Amino acid sequence: MDQPGVVSEGISQMELSQQSLISGLPDNIGLFCLARVPRKYHTLLKCVSRRWRDFVCSEEWHSYHQKHKLDETWIYALCRDKLDRLCCYVLDPNSSRKSWKLVHGLPPRVLKRKGMGFEVLGNKVYLLGGCGWCEDATGEVYCYDVSLNAWSEASPLSTAR
Repeated sequence: MDQPGVVSEGISQMELSQQSLISGLPDNIGLFCLARVPRKYHTLLKCVSRRWRDFVCSEEWHSYHQKHKLDETWIYALCRDKLDRLCCYVLDPNSSRKSWKLVHGLPPRVLKRKGMGFEVLGNKVYLLGGCGWCEDATGEVYCYDVSLNAWSEASPLSTAR
């Protein structure tokens, strides 16, 4: 005879509810609800639980946004500060405050570089190549993952630019 609160496979009801995105809802309904939360709150969604963090950073999440036209356009800009260092800023055009925010964590190797390429594909921002006063053109590529809010080194260009 089954014990109360235990599913026949030996998984408790509590464990089942912890596995779903939103307790008591199937994941497809949870995704439907969470996907409609504005992008500016995604950082907060990632703080709710590991499951939510992993989900908001997943390819499934981004595919769902694209498929259902829920993507929000943000504007990215590369600038130089007073010390001639490279800075990356982001603007949410739907925000009532309309203020640029600094994207932190730019790799130190690119701060003084000139002539870098800049491209946005999906939820990733790429910095390509460039050179400096003391260095030749480089094939280095850096990638900013919007979901993870982190920079990483990507596969280099085949030819330095």
